[in-house]
Amino acid sequence: MLFVSKQKRVEEQLMEYRAKVGNCLEGFIQAFKHYSETADREQLALDHGVVHKAESEADDIRREIEVMMYSKALFPESRGDIMGLLESVDKVPNQAEEVVRMMLTQRIVIPEVLRSKVLRLTEICFRGCEALLDGAGRLFTDFTNATVAVGKVDELESEADALETALIEAIFDSDMDGYEKILLRDLVETIASITDRAENAGDRIRIIVAKRNV
Repeated sequence: MLFVSKQKRVEEQLMEYRAKVGNCLEGFIQAFKHYSETADREQLALDHGVVHKAESEADDIRREIEVMMYSKALFPESRGDIMGLLESVDKVPNQAEEVVRMMLTQRIVIPEVLRSKVLRLTEICFRGCEALLDGAGRLFTDFTNATVAVGKVDELESEADALETALIEAIFDSDMDGYEKILLRDLVETIASITDRAENAGDRIRIIVAKRNV
């Protein structure tokens, strides 16, 4: 009975962690929309604080889960799977926060001519992360749809890659200052890498599902 209780607690904490990661990503997309529309650095600083707080809270829950992992709340093979998944998922909100931090500290301004495409890239990345969190939320109850959600992550990662390439070409075809081109290219690459990290975490979900089906 004690083992079952601990396992249930781990599952509850995983759902709490998923919610905090979701909060971080929602803060990220809102921060980007606000800043791309207004270039208001004071608002951006406030939005970064929201994103940072959510990311830190997710980290705190992740550490609690890790402690429970090592207290034998799950069988050893399950511990390894969940730990690996947590490590992969954790890179997603970290990268989202990095995007907001870059805009704030490097004073990046997105040119109006590229604004809609860059915003579209962030929205694709956000949707990819939503699909990842959906898959993670189904991991204990619905293996089939967890795998379907991971498939959506893969599709959106490919879409983000194509848009990233087009954006970088557009940046270097423009008449912006060379330094501005480099800053904006780095920002676009950092945004697009959010879906790369989501895809890596999705691969972990796919492996866990495959093991459970053996």
